[in-house]
Amino acid sequence: MTRVNGESIAMGELNKYVIRYGQDEDAMSQQVVVTGAQSEAEMSYVIENLDEGTWYFTIQVEDVNGLMSAPSDTVSKTVNS
Repeated sequence: MTRVNGESIAMGELNKYVIRYGQDEDAMSQQVVVTGAQSEAEMSYVIENLDEGTWYFTIQVEDVNGLMSAPSDTVSKTVNS
């Protein structure tokens, strides 16, 4: 992982993850903040109760100094009933 300034982020420096998501790729209006990133190197997070349709997601990490990474590439998932 890389900070916005191009420097690498070591796992021990991670503070939290910010997952942004929504049904409009250009305006992901919802977010989840997952704390404890330092202690959970292999973490996962499930976002439940998504309405039917296509959802878009990005993730960023914040280090212990409050510096954020650039957003990841956007990924999508289509939810069917």
